[in-house]
Amino acid sequence: MSQINSLSDITNNGLCIGCGICQSLVGTDKISISMSEKGRLEPEAIKPLSNLEFEKIKKTCPGVIVEGLPQREVNNNSKHDIIWGYYNSLFYAWSTDKDIRFQSSSGGLLNGLSLYLLETNKVDYVLHTAGDPDNPMRSLPKFSYTKKDLLNCESRSRYGPASPLSRFNEALDTNKKFLFVGKPCDISAIRQLSKIDERVNKQCLYLLTLVCGGSTEFTKSQDFINSFNVKEEELDIFRYRGYGNPGLMYIKTKHGREHDKEYNSFWGDESNWRVHFRCKICPDAIGESSDIAALDTWRGGSPEGEDEGFNAAIIRTKKGYDLVHDARDAGYIKIGNHLKIEDINDFQPHQVSKKKAVYARHQGMKNVNRPTLNTKNLRIKELYDLNTKEFNENEAKGISSRLTKI
Repeated sequence: MSQINSLSDITNNGLCIGCGICQSLVGTDKISISMSEKGRLEPEAIKPLSNLEFEKIKKTCPGVIVEGLPQREVNNNSKHDIIWGYYNSLFYAWSTDKDIRFQSSSGGLLNGLSLYLLETNKVDYVLHTAGDPDNPMRSLPKFSYTKKDLLNCESRSRYGPASPLSRFNEALDTNKKFLFVGKPCDISAIRQLSKIDERVNKQCLYLLTLVCGGSTEFTKSQDFINSFNVKEEELDIFRYRGYGNPGLMYIKTKHGREHDKEYNSFWGDESNWRVHFRCKICPDAIGESSDIAALDTWRGGSPEGEDEGFNAAIIRTKKGYDLVHDARDAGYIKIGNHLKIEDINDFQPHQVSKKKAVYARHQGMKNVNRPTLNTKNLRIKELYDLNTKEFNENEAKGISSRLTKI
């Protein structure tokens, strides 16, 4: 079965990332999203979908289609790299607010830009992912209208499952201007939706993302609290990182018990990351269709200790370029030294390796008659052609063997 004919074809073949765009398109009366036994947020059709509804889902779902930066966003200042795609400029950047910088995942760049847009009334609100105040290990989409909304909701890196686009149609229905901050796959879905809904480009003015290491299954978080004999219902705070760069993975119970773990001890072994299958075949974990992508700046890809917090910024569009410089001029962010593509490669070796491997992994799915992602303008075939035959064969066989564990 190599064609996608139903919502279950997307979920059963590991193509779903749980973003929620499908539910947003057809409504909660047609699609529900719930946590699976494997710890993934997955949609289920609770009423039959019409052919028109499912075709609309297929045109936007990042488990079906992923494309690079729209050609209209490429400008005279755009540079191009076979791994990283189009970009206008690369540099260090961070929030000028010491508290934001300390509490954020890295340097607070995305929070700094969000705050600038809110406080200068360039947008009415920010749609982003926050911690659930009643269930802090879980995430939910949030509309933030003020600095307090934005910063007091455990919105720093949420590595576990999230459905930030489940309320995207609600955002469009407000008829107000907003900023979206989310994962690269979320941004991809929004770009696809903009082709069939003219409200998107009129109202969703900026698309900011992070260079994504993958979304972990909920069981990864459960294992963490289980190691301290803590139950989910006991939690008051659950923090993946932040309060330093990278900061500790930290929990606090309602009764005041505190536990933490150093970043590398939790994330150091990539084989235990337990990311969604969709992340293993992701052709764009680097935010190619965003306006700005923010990333960590650890040489070799892993932190060697704490620092005061820095982001690297990949500025992909003129809109993104204008935003960071306007925010700098207004005092919300600091722009540091310029970077080269070689620096970005050094900061993100996992992304370089995955980008080279993705097309072979897609071929591995096709070899066993499984559907995979349709891609465009992401150069994954060109990178495949530069690999050795042995590398491509190993990647294809490896992904085929993982299909039995979806």
